[in-house]
Amino acid sequence: MDFVTRFCLPGDGVPHLPADAAEALQWLADGNARFAAEQAGPLAAAGTPKQAPYGVVLGCSDARAPLELVFDAGPNELFVVRVAGNVLGDEALGSIEYALANFGPSLKLLTVLGHTGCGAVAAAVQAYLSPKHAASIATSRSVRAVVNHILLAVRSAALSLEQTWGAKVADDPGYPKALAEAAVYLNAALTAYQLAQELRPEDAGVKVVQGVFDLAEGTVGTLGGGHLWPAPAGPQELVDLGLTLAAVPRVTRHLQKR
Repeated sequence: MDFVTRFCLPGDGVPHLPADAAEALQWLADGNARFAAEQAGPLAAAGTPKQAPYGVVLGCSDARAPLELVFDAGPNELFVVRVAGNVLGDEALGSIEYALANFGPSLKLLTVLGHTGCGAVAAAVQAYLSPKHAASIATSRSVRAVVNHILLAVRSAALSLEQTWGAKVADDPGYPKALAEAAVYLNAALTAYQLAQELRPEDAGVKVVQGVFDLAEGTVGTLGGGHLWPAPAGPQELVDLGLTLAAVPRVTRHLQKR
């Protein structure tokens, strides 16, 4: 079954989901059986291949953004690290550092990929705008850790919107949506910048890029229209990106008083 058929809801608009855990387990077993049947011939002939991905991708855990499918990549092509909000915690950083240290001959690219409608970014926006109403975040150490990583991007987006539209932009009814839209892009850019600075992968010929996957369109891109952009080279590029984001239609469409 192709990706579009699997991704879209059936004609009646009702998700077809397992009735219970037992059926979900059966779905996993059946899916693996289909996969194993397709791979049986090639694997039997070639044996277990050596791991040799050409790219590392740090993306979000969102079930709507399956990274290998997004890039139409096959097995052993991408070393994928997925975590809510595509944040750079110690485990994610360690996984990427491992890939850089062990897959040098094949590795050429390190990509940070955010996505539209990111729930982790939305949670960070909620925590930023209304800390008192983010009780579920405050009481969960693990969720708070994810949100804390994203708050810098949210704060940067807020400053950019204020500088572009004035302090009263925060009173606009569409401000939370505009803030979240801009923060998704800034979060990916900030993470790419941190990776480039901390691990220095480009010293070994591995280029660091960043972008955002559009859940509605299925495309990966940047606000400049390109597919993927290089990681920001310095803090000023991050500031400039924030100001650019504050003025683009994708963000300003949410504002009524611009």
